[in-house]
Amino acid sequence: MGLLSACQPAATAAPPATPEALPTALPAPSATPLAVTVEAMPTTPPCKRIAFALADFNSDSPQSEIYTACPDGTGLTRLTDDSAADLAPAWSPDGTRIAFASARAGGSRIFVMGAAGGEAEVLSAEGQHDMPLWIPGGEERVAYRCTDGQGRWWWEALTLSSGAVERLSEPSFDFFFQTPAWSPDGAWLAVMSLAEQAARNDGASQIHIQRADGSQERVLTSDAWANISPQWSPDGQRIAFLSERDGVYNRYGLYVMDADGSHPERIGAGFYSEGAEFAWSPDGMEIAISEPGSGGIVILDLTSGAGRPLLALEPGQSAFSPAWQP
Repeated sequence: MGLLSACQPAATAAPPATPEALPTALPAPSATPLAVTVEAMPTTPPCKRIAFALADFNSDSPQSEIYTACPDGTGLTRLTDDSAADLAPAWSPDGTRIAFASARAGGSRIFVMGAAGGEAEVLSAEGQHDMPLWIPGGEERVAYRCTDGQGRWWWEALTLSSGAVERLSEPSFDFFFQTPAWSPDGAWLAVMSLAEQAARNDGASQIHIQRADGSQERVLTSDAWANISPQWSPDGQRIAFLSERDGVYNRYGLYVMDADGSHPERIGAGFYSEGAEFAWSPDGMEIAISEPGSGGIVILDLTSGAGRPLLALEPGQSAFSPAWQP
C-alpha cells in the first residue's frame, strides 16, 4: 500500500490568495478615554499609646508588668516580663522610651527601655527608688524619689549622658511626699506645699508653682482643704490636680485650673483617694486616671466629664499608673 500511494500523481496546489492591503493609519477613536487618577490608600496614623502597670492576681506570678494600649483599648502590648514587679512607667519627652521602677535588680531601681519594650537598661544605683519622671528641656534627665528605709524621702535627678546625679530636695519625714511636676518647657515646677497646713493646723495643703531654680514662687490654691498632685497640661496653660474642696474628707475630686490658679473646674463627678494617678492626653482634651483598688483606668473627657474604661479587665486584674505618650 505504501508503494501504490507513492506512485499516485501529486495534487495540484491552489494559487496563493492575493493579500489585502493593510490600512496606512489607525481609525480614530470613537470617544476620548476617561482619565483615571489612582489615589493612595488612606493610612491611619499610629495612636498615642497609654503605658501603665497591670497586675493579674489570678496568675501564678501576680507581680505587675508594664503594658501599653491605644486610648480606645486596642493594641494591648506587654512590654516587660520579669519575676519582679515593674511599676510607674514614664514616657520620655520624644515618646521613644519609657522609664520605670523595678525590683528586678534588688531593692527598687529605675530602668529605661524602648517604646516597644526589649532589653531594659538600669539607670539608678542600688537603693530604694521609685516614681520616675523625665525633666523636659536641655539635657536628658530623669528624676526619681528616694527613701532611706527609715521614713525619710527626697528627690534626685540623673543626667543620662554623663550619669551625674543631683539631689533636688533635702530628706524629709513627710509621708505625703509627692511627685513634683515640671511645665512642658522645663521652666516652671508645680508642687504641693504643706506650709499652710503646718501654720494653720487645718489639714490643708496648697498647690504652688515656682521657677525651676526656686524663684518667683506663687500660691495657686488657698482654701481650707487638701489640694494635691498637680500635673501640667501639654501646652502649659492649665494644671490638673486633686482636691478635697467638695467637703468629703479624704475623698478627692479631679479639677483643672488655669496655670495662674484661676477658673478651677470640676471634671466629672467621681471621687478618688490621695493615691489616684492621672495623665493628660497629648491634645489636652482627655485625662486618664486610675484609682487604687478600683481595678482599672478610666479616660475622662474634659468637656463633658464623661468617662470610659481603657480596658475590660477580668476580676482579679488591676491596671494603674497611666502615662500618655507625648
